[in-house]
Amino acid sequence: MEKYSVFEIDHMSNYFLVIANTYENPINDLLCDNYVPFVENGYVIFDLAIINGINFNRFIQVTVENHRLQEKSIKVISEVPSDILEISKKYFETHRDVIQQSTLPSATKYLLAHR
Repeated sequence: MEKYSVFEIDHMSNYFLVIANTYENPINDLLCDNYVPFVENGYVIFDLAIINGINFNRFIQVTVENHRLQEKSIKVISEVPSDILEISKKYFETHRDVIQQSTLPSATKYLLAHR
């Protein structure tokens, strides 16, 4: 299983959604690699539900410049665009194995799979 899945947000220029598939945080991987292969300049919103559950720190936004995450731009976002929420919802509905393999509590797994 891939550590994360990447989606380009059609109506938002240079925006990407990265959904974590494992307990390993994709932000850490991309910071350590010092390279973001799927965007040169733009923004990445990370859905860390598999790591953080559905808490306030589920969605993180980071700016990308020259294929590099800008550490100083990392921020939790609470106003998540509805299109991104819909992509995330559909992803978890169709990838229940990702949810079941997580270490999340049963109630959180249920909410992710049935929202």
